Amino acid sequence: MGSSTLKIVPPWKRGGIVPSLRRPQREHRVAVTGIGIVTPFGSDLDVFWNAMLAGRSCISNISRVDTSGFPVHIGGQVADVEPTPFLPELLIRRNDQCTGIGLLAGGLALESSGLGALADERRPISVVVGSAFGASQGLQEVYDSYFLRGWRKMHPLAVTRNMFNSLSSNLSIQYKLGGSHFTVAAACASGAVAIGEAFRRIRHGEDTVVLTGGADAPICGSVLGGWTHLRVLSRNPEPQRASRPFDSARDGLVLSEAAAMLVLEDYEHARERGAHCYGEIAGYGTTSDASHLTAPDSVGQSQAIARALHSAGLVPEDVDLVNAHGTSTKLNDEAESRALRLALGTHADRVAVTANKSMLGHTMGASGALELVSTLFTLRDSVIPPTINYDTPDPLCDLDYVPNHARRSNVRVAIKNSFAFGGENAVLVVRQPEEMLQ
Repeated sequence: MGSSTLKIVPPWKRGGIVPSLRRPQREHRVAVTGIGIVTPFGSDLDVFWNAMLAGRSCISNISRVDTSGFPVHIGGQVADVEPTPFLPELLIRRNDQCTGIGLLAGGLALESSGLGALADERRPISVVVGSAFGASQGLQEVYDSYFLRGWRKMHPLAVTRNMFNSLSSNLSIQYKLGGSHFTVAAACASGAVAIGEAFRRIRHGEDTVVLTGGADAPICGSVLGGWTHLRVLSRNPEPQRASRPFDSARDGLVLSEAAAMLVLEDYEHARERGAHCYGEIAGYGTTSDASHLTAPDSVGQSQAIARALHSAGLVPEDVDLVNAHGTSTKLNDEAESRALRLALGTHADRVAVTANKSMLGHTMGASGALELVSTLFTLRDSVIPPTINYDTPDPLCDLDYVPNHARRSNVRVAIKNSFAFGGENAVLVVRQPEEMLQ
């Protein structure tokens, strides 16, 4: 399980130049060589993917929180994290749920990549992760303790377990990842922005390997209450029917928990060590609507799509699939549909659009990363998971949303949209490598 014999050589050391003085001579290709997930479906990749293709929803009645006083009673819950050979019980107990599931997903991703979660010495691997809420459950516990019992009864690790960079710090320490580490906060686009920034670090030669992704665990009373006040949560009494992106009867999103981590790697470095390649990150674009905290703007979203395609050296006609942000809210789904028409032009009518949140709910800062995993599996298996609960078309959402049943299709290029409160727009482009590594 350890990887002490594997040497990862940073790109600047190969050229013998100090990083701060090095000017990139070329753009590096970026491969995805490891994947780890923790979802309401569990952490097994095959179980997750089979559930997606079968059109199964992971949404259920919330049991962790007493919702009797709430008008909303449903969500996607992750089971308590169990210890593993690379994640001891003490580390789980010391941390919030968000950090715990992120640590598990990170270890699984490193194992998947062949680099190993455990190492005997510090490794030049960076960590870039995203979260919309961070340690939301831990913070609620701390404030409950303070206001009910006073500061002397607060958890002794109140600061370190609940600081926003707790996840990136713990990933770095537990798995001996000695590159840089930081946490991105970009609301629901956090995971996608983290992956995009990790992609840039490798593309421009700053890193050889980066562990990246997103995690959030928003099923707690304070977060549920806040989102209920925003009036954007579905109140559908049927949990598995509640999230219905692009359907005319949609009435809001469904909160859900998850963590998804990916190992991004310099393509040539991955080839040299014979790593498996799940796909290639080819482009990344981000913009700000600069207009409103909660109302999405189609122009800003379309510009992010255009920037991502330009970054990948592609044109709209190259796109085979859009994995939509698709939150199941009235404003977002209409805005995203308009944005796709603005960005892709007439080609929008020929592109399949799938919305994974119909099955997964909205996993907040993890959503961009988790839904990218689904997109990578589509590239691998040539099958698109459906948008479930799509019964009645909305005339303002008039694209091909792959309704209710998975579809066979040779997808070579796909884009993953992630849009967020605050007007943050992030788009990732993934493609099949010209030659798969193994």
